[in-house]
Amino acid sequence: MRVLVLAGGSSPERDVSLDSGRCVAAALESLHHRVVALDPAASASVIREIDAKDWDIVFPVVHGTGGEDGVLQAQLNACGLAYVGSSQAASELTFDKIRTNQLACDNGFRVPESVVVLASQSQAQQLAAVLSLGTLTGDNQTGVVTKPPQQGSSIGISIVRQQSELRSGLQAAFEFDDCCLVERYIAGREVTVTVVDGVAFPAIEICPATAWYDYHAKYADDATRYVIAPPDLPDSLSEDAVALCRLCAVTGIARVDFRVDAAGNSWLLEINTVPGMTSHSLVPKSAAAIGLSLGDVCELAIRNRLQGL
Repeated sequence: MRVLVLAGGSSPERDVSLDSGRCVAAALESLHHRVVALDPAASASVIREIDAKDWDIVFPVVHGTGGEDGVLQAQLNACGLAYVGSSQAASELTFDKIRTNQLACDNGFRVPESVVVLASQSQAQQLAAVLSLGTLTGDNQTGVVTKPPQQGSSIGISIVRQQSELRSGLQAAFEFDDCCLVERYIAGREVTVTVVDGVAFPAIEICPATAWYDYHAKYADDATRYVIAPPDLPDSLSEDAVALCRLCAVTGIARVDFRVDAAGNSWLLEINTVPGMTSHSLVPKSAAAIGLSLGDVCELAIRNRLQGL
């Protein structure tokens, strides 16, 4: 097949996207597909200049803003280009953590209690809103997580344990948005489930060597451990991941991230519609556990998309 891989973009996740693009292109080339990689940030008109007749499918791996938020999907739709992954509407929804959490909560899924704090509010107003979630005492089992509502790869995210850390946590999020989603911290295990067009792959438990699974632990730290299909997970975890993707109309290759608390309850963290495909990424690790290469997974998503046309 003739596959155009889109990678790069101009978001803070550009470097990870370029790495994902290289891995996807190499994986598909190993299966003898004709692959060309293109960076949408090369010029403002690069997408409009693509001739749909030259390609069987477009494979976007542009992470973050401009790639996962529906913008790129709208451009591809306008050009009549078939592509792997979620629609413009599903991408817009899931990239917005506030909207996704509300929809999931309304449909019976556990989501951490949260408040939205605005950059325009006074510090006293911000503190009062955050303290409504509980006290900040410095206890490692409690606290809040501050995050920009529309970013990925742990960019702009902080774990705040005490009031003295709150200002810097909010400011880190405000660098990317004029509001901050503040969630009650869920102590427990971090687990992710890959879902490919409604089929769940083996869950992975993430065990970072550092305090939490930040950007460095995701993409650079070889000390981060990954446990495939760990014991004692909630029986419904994979079903929940599939159901959440169905609820949000997510298609193609996706990854659903959870926290599992000491009581065995799973809590949704986020849904990723363009997950990482690097050597450190979770989708290839989950696929390998059932004997599939990255190329196999990418080709499966392509054929599912083409058969659905």
